[in-house]
Amino acid sequence: MASRFRIGAALLGATVALTLSALPAQAEVKITPDRGGQEQGHDVHLKSSDPEPKFKKETTWVIKLRIEDDKDRSNVLAYCVELPTPLKDGDVLKEVPWKDHPGSGTKFKENAGKILWILNRSYPNKPVKEVRDAFKIKDLDKQDVIAATQAALWHFSDNFGLDVDNKQNDPQVIELYKKFVAEATSEEEVKPTLSIDPTSLDGKPGQKLGPFTVKTTATEVKLTGNLPAGVTIVDKNGTPLEVKQKADGLSIKGLENITEFYVNVPEGTADGEASFKLSAQADIAVGRLFVASNGDNTKSAQSLVVAQPQKAKVEKEAKASWKAAGVPPTTTTTTTATTTTTTTDTTPPATTSTTPANPAPGGGEDDLASTGASILWPLLGGLVLVGAGVGALFVVRRKKAGA
Repeated sequence: MASRFRIGAALLGATVALTLSALPAQAEVKITPDRGGQEQGHDVHLKSSDPEPKFKKETTWVIKLRIEDDKDRSNVLAYCVELPTPLKDGDVLKEVPWKDHPGSGTKFKENAGKILWILNRSYPNKPVKEVRDAFKIKDLDKQDVIAATQAALWHFSDNFGLDVDNKQNDPQVIELYKKFVAEATSEEEVKPTLSIDPTSLDGKPGQKLGPFTVKTTATEVKLTGNLPAGVTIVDKNGTPLEVKQKADGLSIKGLENITEFYVNVPEGTADGEASFKLSAQADIAVGRLFVASNGDNTKSAQSLVVAQPQKAKVEKEAKASWKAAGVPPTTTTTTTATTTTTTTDTTPPATTSTTPANPAPGGGEDDLASTGASILWPLLGGLVLVGAGVGALFVVRRKKAGA
């Protein structure tokens, strides 16, 4: 019976060669600001937690963003978790794990689980009425909930929280804010929309390359790509995984928490690589972190957390490469005229290091590493070595004939 790992009904597998076709560019979930539908909360007066506190006033919003390249123009709703960084219309935000929050001196990484707790119990993930009933606050409206939620997130992500002594803050906002801060408990980071780790591995023929670990919120992921003949996708024991072949690729159904697979490269396989693409229709989960960068991609422009789940199409690529170990270079020495008859045991090398390895399927000149040296010189060197070997054999035979 074929080996299974925890992915439910149909398993990722490859005992057959996949279509040898070019893969499209990697597609990640990217979102951009959409100013048309933002929902505004009350302004809030904040106070820093410094020994000598600073004070500031901020406007609160449920921020509306649009998924790039989405024909349905699906929207993602989010809150800010980085002060005082502005969000600009041209910013493009990408999904990253919590540990990659770029803010320096913030508290997001240590408090991200509490931020998730608040998001799971607040608007827009929950209706305002449900928030009002859960926290037993009368006359709580949408603007109150947005303001209290954003202020509580800044309390846990930045150095500022609501100034509860400032009478300009709405009483309902203060009451809900206090309950959020006091009751929040850390929750585990939610699964990414789709990720594969690592995206690239190198090895040698005769090895299982991996594991490749897949995490996703999707219940079905499709695998397509390039897999040379004889190379299979296997489990940790080396057993080829069951194949459920579809017209658009292999299917993985019932994905649970983590799925792992390996690329098995038999001994003697020509140097090459297996490349594959995972694609899915998945949920961008509440609490996922999106980060924008400025034009040169070196500095943070803004960090937002998703406040309501949203479906998105996503693709990820990965590859495994293998190359046989090179033949050690042969060292030659010059013999003198005192060579005795024991030199008859000396034979020229059977092969030389100039023999080219079998090329990878579909390889071209773009697949070769550029070293800045011409291939002509190693070729001439190989011919010289072969010629020297032939000459040595001829001398040995002449000596034997004259003995």
